[in-house]
Amino acid sequence: MKYKILVIDDEEPILRTVEKILTKEGYDVITTNSAIKGLSLVEQNDIDIVLLDIMMPELDGTEVVKRIKNLN
Repeated sequence: MKYKILVIDDEEPILRTVEKILTKEGYDVITTNSAIKGLSLVEQNDIDIVLLDIMMPELDGTEVVKRIKNLN
């Protein structure tokens, strides 16, 4: 089974590094630098794992987790 991982981080170099590592390991990876866009991607895709930054400008990671939990 190939896991689909969503990576949310406002720093592009971190996004690209994590994406490269996870893709090399065989995971399907979706990235975004926006917490709001990340929430939309969770709703639109069958995501298995979300990796996210805690300190982001729009919403912090804790709020993103709360909102993801409320989607279900």
